[in-house]
Amino acid sequence: MENLREVAPFFVGMLIPPLVTIAAHGRWSRVFKSVASFVVALILGICTSAIAGELAAGFPDGLIAIMIDTSLAYTGSQLAYRLVWKPIQARRRQLAIGATRV
Repeated sequence: MENLREVAPFFVGMLIPPLVTIAAHGRWSRVFKSVASFVVALILGICTSAIAGELAAGFPDGLIAIMIDTSLAYTGSQLAYRLVWKPIQARRRQLAIGATRV
């Protein structure tokens, strides 16, 4: 059960790229998308720490738990974006360009 509590932020973070992509829809700059991704990871890190009961340990331990969960969520989001979502978007863009040429 302890392992699940440590891995959960990583897997939840893998859902961040499609959420930011749907919200941005090409209108946001690359920097703003990165900041939005980090803010969403921070919110998920805080929520995950609160659900796991890690914030009840007090200030320094709770802050460390938030930092760990946020970094896991952000790492999961960046890996999912680079390995899964970016190739899917590139393929869809390529198909859309090919469809307009025909």
